[in-house]
Parts: sequence; structure tokens; C-alpha cells
Amino acid sequence: MTAKRTAGFWALAATCSLLYYNTLIGSVQTSIPLAFVFGTVFLLLIYGFYLEWPVTLAKWEGPVFSLKDLKLFLGVFAGALISYWLSVDYAMGAVLASALVGLVAGLVLPAYAVPIYCGSFVGMASPMVLGWKEIVLAAALAGHLYVLAQDVFNGFGGKLGTIACTGCVLVCAILRHPLLSGTIPTWEVGVRILVTSVAASVAAYYVNVRLGRGPVLGSALVGFVGSLVLARAFPEMGSTLATVCMCASFAGMSSKERFPNELLMAVAGAVTGLVFMFSSPYMGGAGGKLGTTAFGAVIAVNAANRLLRGLGAGKF
Repeated sequence: MTAKRTAGFWALAATCSLLYYNTLIGSVQTSIPLAFVFGTVFLLLIYGFYLEWPVTLAKWEGPVFSLKDLKLFLGVFAGALISYWLSVDYAMGAVLASALVGLVAGLVLPAYAVPIYCGSFVGMASPMVLGWKEIVLAAALAGHLYVLAQDVFNGFGGKLGTIACTGCVLVCAILRHPLLSGTIPTWEVGVRILVTSVAASVAAYYVNVRLGRGPVLGSALVGFVGSLVLARAFPEMGSTLATVCMCASFAGMSSKERFPNELLMAVAGAVTGLVFMFSSPYMGGAGGKLGTTAFGAVIAVNAANRLLRGLGAGKF
């Protein structure tokens, strides 16, 4: 049923577009060169959505909803609750909690590691935005969205986080809970953010594609190690670097079909880092925002690569 794919497509596209549009508008007030960069990225993002639209029109085979869909829903739901409990009640922190859930799921329940890891991003929501009751609702919404979107945007890192973010943002909109707003880091911090973002995206891609460990273990391993190492290596900004490490690892979840090599992934990592910096004032506290940041970056960079190929300008 094309309606199922269409609903999933537009839900993810709308959430990602909202974050990137706000980042673009905010950059206009900061720097004209930056506004040009973000404007280009935004246009490429929209072009990327256009390129992916035909997937929604493919012929549907099988039942609209199946027992498999129920299992996927339950995986997302369980991942969200476990991650939130570890992050908030057990005081583990959002990044470490989500990464741990992903590692365990990838090793113990590989068949359901993807939906469980998706749910863990819902659990990364700030308790200042979503309490336990709201998390349960957001987890349920994300579970439904996962089922709707399971056949669209496949192979793009950050898709799972965008599903989670959509669920969290919808709950905040329904209940009129304001999201948080952060400050844009200085370039002194920003340079380290960009370096970390590029390194983390390439590292996750390497584990995912080159070592063949898959997207969940690739991202979760990089996020877990980054959370432990960076927080101690850079006490003054370790928390920020650990967060961007996790964010960029989502870009590295992309498939080889979408990103054939590490060079192209490094470009996506750089875009992810830039958007991470300048989207700080928007959608803060929503679980899955980091994934949405990476999702937009990989779609835009993939679209740019496909555009260059179409123009006969070669490819990365």
C-alpha cells in the first residue's frame, strides 16, 4: 500500500526539513557565507527527497500490517523505555545509555537490533522535555512511524533517529511542551566538533561496511567508546564532543550503496558537524535530534554526488 510508505516518507522528510530550515534561517543572522553553505545544503536535501520519492510508488506486496510489524513496534517501544531508564533513572546519560542499548541489542538480539536501537533514541530525550508518561507516548508513536517508514530512505544513516525525533516532537506539539534551546558553540570549540564529527562518521562507516559488523554495532561501538574516552580526555568540553561523536556515528550507519567510500562519508561527517553546531538553538531535548542532524547531511551529500554524476562531473 503506497499510503503506508507515503505517510512514513513525509513524516521523516518534514521533521528533517524543519530542523534544517530553522538552521538555515538562523545562519542568515550569523554569517552570509554560512547562510550560503546552509542554503546549498538545504536545497540538496530537498533534491534528495525528490530523488527518493519514487520508492513510495513501488507496488506493494503482502499484507498492509503483519505480525512482523508488531514485533518491530515492540522492539522500538522496549528500546525507548530501557534507554530512558538507563539515561535518567540510572543517571547514565543519554549518549552512553543509547550506545549501550545498541551494543547489547546488536550482540544479543541482532534480528531486532535496528528497531531496538531506534527506540533507544527516543530514550535520549531530556527529562526537562519529556517525563515517563510522555516517553511512553513518544515510544508508541515512534514504533508506529518505524513500521510506516520501514521501506523508505533505506541505507541512509540517521533514519532511525529521525523516526525517534518525529515521535518526540509530535508529543511535544500535542501536549504543548516547549523544546529546549542551546547556544551555538564558538569556533574554538567548533573546530574540535568538526574534527570529531568527521572521525566518528568514518570510524562508524568502517566498522559498519569494511568490517561488516552492520550499522547498529558500527554506530553503537563508536558512540560508546567516544562517550567514555572524550569525556575524560577533554574535561572542559568532553560532553559536547561525546555527543557529536554519537551524532556523527549515525551518518556512518549508511550503506555502501549510498556511500561507496570513506571520502564521501568524511564530507557527510563535516556537514553533520556544521549542522550540529548551528542547530543548537532548535529542537533541543528531543530524542533523535542527533540522528535527524546526520540524516539530513547524508541525504544532501548523497544527492550532491548523484547530481555530479548526472552532470558528468565524476563522483567521489
